[in-house]
Amino acid sequence: NTLFVDAHRARALGIGKKTEVEMSEAKSVQVVVRLRPLNEREARGSTLPVVTASTDKSEVCICRGQGNRQLKQAFNFDRVFTSFTSQEEVFQQTFLDQGIVDDVLRGYESTVFAYGQTGTGKTFTMEGDLDSREMRGVIPRATAEIFERLTRCEWYEVKASYLEIYCEELCDLLLPLEHPDAPKLVLMEDKSKRGKGVFCHGLSESTVANEREVLDLIHFATERRKVGETKMNARSSRSHCIFTLSVHSKTRLEDGAVIDSSGKLHLVDLAGSECAKACGASNEARERERKNINQSLLTLGRVIGALREGGATSGQHVPYRDSKLTRLLQESLGGRCKTCIIATISPSALAADESLSTLQYAMMAMGIQNKPIAMSYLKMTGVSEGAISGSSGGTGSGGTIEEWSRMEMRLAYMESQVDEAQSALARKHAALSEAEKHSVEWEGKHRTTTAELISTKVELEAWEVHGAQLEAERDEALAEAERRSTVLAATRRTEAKLTAEARALLEGLQ
Repeated sequence: NTLFVDAHRARALGIGKKTEVEMSEAKSVQVVVRLRPLNEREARGSTLPVVTASTDKSEVCICRGQGNRQLKQAFNFDRVFTSFTSQEEVFQQTFLDQGIVDDVLRGYESTVFAYGQTGTGKTFTMEGDLDSREMRGVIPRATAEIFERLTRCEWYEVKASYLEIYCEELCDLLLPLEHPDAPKLVLMEDKSKRGKGVFCHGLSESTVANEREVLDLIHFATERRKVGETKMNARSSRSHCIFTLSVHSKTRLEDGAVIDSSGKLHLVDLAGSECAKACGASNEARERERKNINQSLLTLGRVIGALREGGATSGQHVPYRDSKLTRLLQESLGGRCKTCIIATISPSALAADESLSTLQYAMMAMGIQNKPIAMSYLKMTGVSEGAISGSSGGTGSGGTIEEWSRMEMRLAYMESQVDEAQSALARKHAALSEAEKHSVEWEGKHRTTTAELISTKVELEAWEVHGAQLEAERDEALAEAERRSTVLAATRRTEAKLTAEARALLEGLQ
């Protein structure tokens, strides 16, 4: 029997066997909204912005109508991002703060998908510019973070797959076009308790060793993905894409036990909902694409609505099977995955109806409850499978009781280690706070001393200027004194000469 208890105890009971670890309570689907800025075309056309957002209040407001008939609606979500929110901040608050990467490494399945009208920034949010560190989307950032965390594990293996749903047809984006050995892709369902749920049979998986190899796969897949030009978007995605990272890792604990975890991260970039008038379907093929996209998104909306009303537990029929997209997202919506939805909207008045529809879908999704389950086990050295099977029976021998006691002691030790680590962390935090306090004081003293030094330096420079002036005046006085001395000596010589000449004249007269 599957044991639904706390994570540490479940792993201890599952020594040597995989054990499902179910969270003690259901987790609501996390919903965030990202409002893009007006694009160049809208700005040139002086398009009226009717949607505003506040990151501090986690609120989005949309205005419809004019004058006395103007109607303003406000929606609150788990997070709200605006044009001032960077790609790094979106990743930080959506993946890291919500613990999505941590959960994948602990053995859970997590799903993040972007939903919204075409041209609102879904692909930019999910992929971004793969060649720019600043403009990368959540897929390359999550990949880098996972590989960085895996370096702390004793062993790990990561596999990637990329599935495209185009007009209800499945395509493997990691295989070359017209691949001779490409199997036919079929959706199948593993209904066993520890099964995979709904999966795509025949979809290839590529083993990847680092972030660079994942980015190369994404570049390859992006070139094959169906895109087309519409009035709303020059490169509009014409298909839904699901990028999956399967992460298998082993971590050895201090007592020699090994935690074996197998988690998955599904990153879904949905094609945008489209209005035929706004997008301007130019031919029959484009019209067929639009109808298929809208039909699958309409089914997604019906699934979200049914789950909001309680789903199967309340007698509601959940139409998962009405489209391939909703079948693949079955575990993500009301299933065993941890899920985050990124709803992207435009501020333009021309897209007000589509933005309102997206916000309403997002509000419905906030009420969906998932029951995340992790596939992981703890393997301890020196414990046999026989002891495990005996302990799960109910009539064990003294040896089984002894093994159970040892497991309980190990569990108590691990829990005490956690408590001690938390206490040590608290002490270090207090010490860090004290050090920061002293640092602030010394920084204040440093600033005061620096100011005094600068003031003294200014005074010294003033005295140096004054000294230079005095020296110049002294040199000028010495020069004047020397000139006067020279004039005086010349005057005396002239007087002596004149006196001698006068005496000689007087003597001649006598």
